[in-house]
Amino acid sequence: MSRSHTLSLWSVSLLLVLGLHVGLACWALFWRPHTPPVELPPAAMMVELEPAPVKPPPPPPKVEPEPEPEPEPKLVEAPKPTIALAKPKPVVKPKPKPIQEKPPEPKPPQPTPEKSEEDAEPAPTERASAPTASDAPSVSIARQQAKQTWQSQLQTQLARFQKYPEAAKRGEKPGIRTNSLRFTVDAEGRVLAYELVGRSGNRLIDRATLEVIRKAQPLPKPPPELLNDGTIEIIMPLSYELKRS
Repeated sequence: MSRSHTLSLWSVSLLLVLGLHVGLACWALFWRPHTPPVELPPAAMMVELEPAPVKPPPPPPKVEPEPEPEPEPKLVEAPKPTIALAKPKPVVKPKPKPIQEKPPEPKPPQPTPEKSEEDAEPAPTERASAPTASDAPSVSIARQQAKQTWQSQLQTQLARFQKYPEAAKRGEKPGIRTNSLRFTVDAEGRVLAYELVGRSGNRLIDRATLEVIRKAQPLPKPPPELLNDGTIEIIMPLSYELKRS
């Protein structure tokens, strides 16, 4: 075989190999694989919410000051009570109805016998002795002494049950608080009615005053000369003093 024929065979082989490579390269460049579409899940909806409120920080604990020592209450002597004596009501007597009497029948005139000196009525020699003006001061002095003695006994009886309430000491400033109590007493010292006629400004002290008149019964018996229809009405002030120790 000649040399020219061999070269022509190699040239044809080279062209075939080159054409095959070029064809493969073009197929690789333009060929795309057919893939099915990918289904995606529905898009999620985004909702913006308002930020949650931020709780304020708790306030710092309050430091309570140390309580001051409680002052010792001191009862002061109450002023003398004023006794209100009710005036007696005038008794109105019913007017008697006039009685219609029959006119007396006329009698024939009779001769009047002459009266002798012995038959004459004797003049009264003694009369009922009326109270003189000199006796009035002694009666009023005895009445006043009996009144003062009974007032002293009444104050002593009420002071046994008078006490400054412990609950009223808290926050109370030093000073004196006074209220007035009006009550009615019978002849045996029993309290028939009572009420506050002057308040102290502290309801605990006023309540303690009402407890005093409840616990102090029976009271000393009032003198009979001070009674009016068997009773007597009293208005008594009660004082409470608080001092700083």
